[in-house]
Amino acid sequence: MSNASPIEKVIDGQMPLMVFRPHHGWSEEPPTEALMLAGSFRPLHRAHRALLTAGWEVTGKRLSRCFEISILNVEKPEIASSEIETRLEQFDHKDDVVVITKAATFVEKARLMPGTTFAIGYDTAIRLFDDRFYQGTTGEPTTRVVLGELKALGSGFVIGGRHDEDGDFMTFHDLPIPKGLESLFTEIPEAMFSDPISSTQLRQSAESV
Repeated sequence: MSNASPIEKVIDGQMPLMVFRPHHGWSEEPPTEALMLAGSFRPLHRAHRALLTAGWEVTGKRLSRCFEISILNVEKPEIASSEIETRLEQFDHKDDVVVITKAATFVEKARLMPGTTFAIGYDTAIRLFDDRFYQGTTGEPTTRVVLGELKALGSGFVIGGRHDEDGDFMTFHDLPIPKGLESLFTEIPEAMFSDPISSTQLRQSAESV
């Protein structure tokens, strides 16, 4: 029997995912009909929780809320086991659920947990339509193919907007959504979510102290 930790089992490929609940420990079973907020959570902050809560309310409070940390990221180095353990210490609410995967993209996450709805901010939503984040070539635009697979997997997105430099509130209506895939996206109204705080801002503030 392997003596590897739950995180190491994911890193080594022994398990596709592991699930951490602060008051219950580790398990191999992810929540079903999930609303997932994926991120690096360096650090976890109020806007993360506010976005997940707003997405839950928009979807009728019927989905199981969870966070996800991927060991792999299309833009960043692999996260070490010790660093993930440190980030998990931030999740201390009794109902917190954190899924650990090696799924760098949303379609990879959806393959592990079909039917998952993803709560995302506007800046993340923009990257959904950037072919640089997808591998492989087909006769169709890569973005359309990936979004089509997400739709087939029963997944979708609830999107929290943000204010641009001119003060205009940007929503999913401002995104280049391919025709026929509009049903994948649901708007979170500005009145429900418009928190401008970011992990980058918090890190920069901490470094300047």
